[in-house]
Amino acid sequence: MIISVLQEIGDRATDMQQGDRIHAKIVEGFSENEKVEVDFSGMQTILSTFLNNAIGALYKDYDSQFLNGNLKIINLCQEDMFILQRVISRAKDFYANPESVSDALDEFL
Repeated sequence: MIISVLQEIGDRATDMQQGDRIHAKIVEGFSENEKVEVDFSGMQTILSTFLNNAIGALYKDYDSQFLNGNLKIINLCQEDMFILQRVISRAKDFYANPESVSDALDEFL
């Protein structure tokens, strides 16, 4: 299954709701035992808020091994790939131990 972000939400991926829509499409593909490619060609703007919900949230229900074998990100520029890598790193840390992250945030705030 190939998901064109441009076709699904337009050329600006800027908010959580758009991320939720892409996330749902990815999960749909996984539930049909399909490998999923998320294609970012033609995108003008991609923010971390979008990537957190679209990709980062996958780490709540899927482990890295599953995602590495079943999800492919294509046509994402190097700058946005760097943002995605940060999103993934933070998601892994958060979903590995969400209580400690929440406690740290509560203490900070």
